[in-house]
Amino acid sequence: MSTLKSTGQLLAAALIAFIGLAIGATAVWHAFDPEHVGLWSGPDAFFFGPLDGTIRAHQLPGSTLYVVAVTAVLLCFFVARELLGFARAGLTRTPREA
Repeated sequence: MSTLKSTGQLLAAALIAFIGLAIGATAVWHAFDPEHVGLWSGPDAFFFGPLDGTIRAHQLPGSTLYVVAVTAVLLCFFVARELLGFARAGLTRTPREA
């Protein structure tokens, strides 16, 4: 059971790390294409990324994007690091003798 839990923690760490990387990539992409990529807010939406014409949303100021991106990336880093530590400890634990 411990191996299954540790594997789940590894998968969760990978997912959270991917989300952090995607948010960081969006912030960098915004620096090159600020008209189409950013932090968007609207009546039915709040998201990072590129905007297509079907969603009604306005872009929040660029400084807001960078502050939120740095905060989210750091949070993702620390959560993924903790999950990785828990998973590593669970996988290296020796089974109890019966």
